[in-house]
Amino acid sequence: MKTFAISGRCIATPPPADWREQLAQMLGTKPRRIGTWAELGLYGALCCMADAGEKTLPQDAQLWLASRRGTYTATGIVLDQLREDLPMPLAFLQTQPNQSLALLAAQLHWQGQACFVAGAKPEALLRLAAAQAGNDGMLLGWVDEMAGGETRWLRLQPSHDAIEGYVEAAAESLLSPHVSHVRLADKGMQVRLAGQASLNLGARGVEW
Repeated sequence: MKTFAISGRCIATPPPADWREQLAQMLGTKPRRIGTWAELGLYGALCCMADAGEKTLPQDAQLWLASRRGTYTATGIVLDQLREDLPMPLAFLQTQPNQSLALLAAQLHWQGQACFVAGAKPEALLRLAAAQAGNDGMLLGWVDEMAGGETRWLRLQPSHDAIEGYVEAAAESLLSPHVSHVRLADKGMQVRLAGQASLNLGARGVEW
């Protein structure tokens, strides 16, 4: 089994009304020439890293990003432009999900393995990343811009402590703010609650 401690998180579904102002403060300037999807990714990841008490991502850490619809809005704009002529270069750039990974890598002063995965749910993304995770763990994100937007991020560190108190849980419970550790079994997932809080993590877990 692989076990990870959740050292930081950002669960913004939807993000607060002033999230763009908060992002500009974190970056030191208002972001330019990027779309809403990439902005949401930056906001959530930087909030998560701040919650973990980190300003940079260690070089041995991995960066994984998933989305149900990806750059949905930007892609629609480019398709509309194609009906008239070639798409504008900036509009086309905003359709590329890996733009967010490059922006995050620069902001976190990090070079390493990064990957975008379309449609991956929490446990699927965690298993993909965990199979290749090193000593510095991973930064995982799920970002979508529909219905007000959502940006969910976890900073996970490998845990070798012999901690008891794990319970079987639905995969989506990984994103619960009450979970402090997660353990991957051959099938399914186990979690440990922060302070052993009482919480029903059954079949539904956290709505996904």
